[in-house]
Amino acid sequence: MHNYKRGYNFEIRVRDKFREKGFVAERKAASAPYDLIIMKDGRVSFIIDAKKTGQRDKDHLYVSKEDIRSVRDEAEKIGATPLIVYGLYRTPIYVGLVEDLLEGDGKNVRLEKGIKLEDFLENYLSN
Repeated sequence: MHNYKRGYNFEIRVRDKFREKGFVAERKAASAPYDLIIMKDGRVSFIIDAKKTGQRDKDHLYVSKEDIRSVRDEAEKIGATPLIVYGLYRTPIYVGLVEDLLEGDGKNVRLEKGIKLEDFLENYLSN
């Protein structure tokens, strides 16, 4: 599968997970600093940058801190929470909290198995 199609399918999968939990979730048509905008109760809750790798032998992927900062900056403009949501080959959807990802040195962040989106949403909705 081509990278564009893989990314598109992953974004739709993420969008649908949020919708299942009662959010209004829309995919951004052109890849700007973020891929999805998520709303609840009439306000923007999350701005999401979605990342996906389909390589079978990879248990991680890298994201540039510049991309992460762009998502953070867009979210700050509207008072939303920025998230990096990612998937590895045949894994659940994982969530990276932007402020945690920006800690440390280096230009890139290595994303491995982490917080599952399902668990993140259950925790978010219960608070």
